[in-house]
Amino acid sequence: MKGYADAHCDTAVKLFGRGEGLRRNGLHLDLERLSAFPGSLQVFALWLDPKYYPIALRQTMKYLTFYKSELERNKDLIRPVYTYEDLLKNQKEGRLSALLSLEGGEALEGETAVLEVFYELGVRMMTLTWNYRNQIADGVLDGETGGGLTPFGKRVIRKMEELGMAVDVSHLSDAGFYDVANMAKRPFLASHSNARAVCPHPRNLTDDQLRILKEIDGFVGLNFYPRFVAEKETVTQEDLLRQLYHLVEKAGEDHVGFGSDFDGIDTTPSDLRQVEDMAGFLARLEREFGRETAAKLRQENLTAALGRILK
Repeated sequence: MKGYADAHCDTAVKLFGRGEGLRRNGLHLDLERLSAFPGSLQVFALWLDPKYYPIALRQTMKYLTFYKSELERNKDLIRPVYTYEDLLKNQKEGRLSALLSLEGGEALEGETAVLEVFYELGVRMMTLTWNYRNQIADGVLDGETGGGLTPFGKRVIRKMEELGMAVDVSHLSDAGFYDVANMAKRPFLASHSNARAVCPHPRNLTDDQLRILKEIDGFVGLNFYPRFVAEKETVTQEDLLRQLYHLVEKAGEDHVGFGSDFDGIDTTPSDLRQVEDMAGFLARLEREFGRETAAKLRQENLTAALGRILK
């Protein structure tokens, strides 16, 4: 079976303290099931519950230590990605790849020096905010204030680009998105966001934002969370495809892929509940888009985007 690339899951954080590991668990995703898709890339995000914001750096380090220990324990199945060459090597060998992301910049605690430390520890992507305002910018649920990047936030963007870290604008307010677009010198991405024209949730992107991601050679990952997919009680693969068609129309077939949000969401599409269900969805993509475009959406686009960003 073919591999695929997923720009966002919260599995590592959800496993923390549960007594289960990445190799085998009862969550949406584990390595044994992901191994059915050789050469796949999974981005693991470290998300902080707002209750941890007062100890953001400390709690993030706990999650990071757990994540690194799980990768070491399962190095027969998965290898970390620090460079684009690492990713290509793993894909060639049919190995699973893991790329580490921070979901929200709270852990920086207002210091770009901390960002450099996280880079040395293997972090290669960061979602600038979660849903609420932090020292970098406003999140989508603070969007009514009209706030974008702070002066510190602009320094963070410059430092991330200097280091070769992927700037992730999912969860960011509209004003923040445009601030990033106006100052970015390298491509950026929205790891797990859908089209607002199809489902009018503030977490989704406008057609103009999708146009910008196309123009800057960025990337947007389809989020599987039903509330972001369609305004209906039960969501299916059919609804995911409706989102995908719109994303491809507006952002281009070279800039769209997956950002499942597995293990960060409490509900899923009724026919795509966990990682093993990706087999049927990937087959559906080939029927809908054709083999060449489906290959781009499945894995090639996120791989190429990381090639333009990572150093």
